[in-house]
Amino acid sequence: MISIHQSQFLPWIPYFFKIIKSDIFIIMDDVQFQKNGVQNRNSIKTPSGSAFLTIPVSTKSDTLINQVSISNRVHLKKFLKTLQANYGKSKYFNNIFPEIENIINSHTSMHLNDLNIELLNMVIKFLGVKTEIKYSSSFSLKSKKDDLVLDLIVANGENEYITGEGGLEYMDLNKFDLKEIKLYKYSFDYKEYPQLWEKNGFVPYLSIIDLLFNDLPNAYEYIEKSGQIEEIGR
Repeated sequence: MISIHQSQFLPWIPYFFKIIKSDIFIIMDDVQFQKNGVQNRNSIKTPSGSAFLTIPVSTKSDTLINQVSISNRVHLKKFLKTLQANYGKSKYFNNIFPEIENIINSHTSMHLNDLNIELLNMVIKFLGVKTEIKYSSSFSLKSKKDDLVLDLIVANGENEYITGEGGLEYMDLNKFDLKEIKLYKYSFDYKEYPQLWEKNGFVPYLSIIDLLFNDLPNAYEYIEKSGQIEEIGR
């Protein structure tokens, strides 16, 4: 079973549900960068609620994700300070933060995608995920949209593909039928897990980092049990 998703900065929790449920997870890193999207920012919980955690970048309108540059190393230091300010009192801060700090302090590349890869690998290590991670840029395919997805599936010899509701909007399902590829869609139900500032209520749709800081030992089980996959009947 395979799934495919664009590169993201410290992705939200359902992203990792797809990874957990896949034998192969392909990260699209050679498609167009989306300005003001989740490729360089995601949400965390603060004392006043949800807020964006952003890595400012320098980019043009037609830049590919793996070509985008971080605008200044100062922003990486600000990133660390923001995490420390908002998660310093979390239960597993001392387990997680030193790893992130080491990534930032030893990070020599100014490419956003390189940082995203390092942070993703860190999360996968903490979760104990065994899924094989690949990158679309290594296949040198020229196809676009659902044709690119289809070509990546075929190139990996898979015949079962997990997609989200959003993916179904641009996919021509007949193309997948012709290649005898079974389609599955996933859904995710945010159940409450421990968070800081409980009096403000539970906040869903945050970066995976919120779950790791607050409930690291139970993170994998939480992710696995909060999602489901169903075959798309046609």
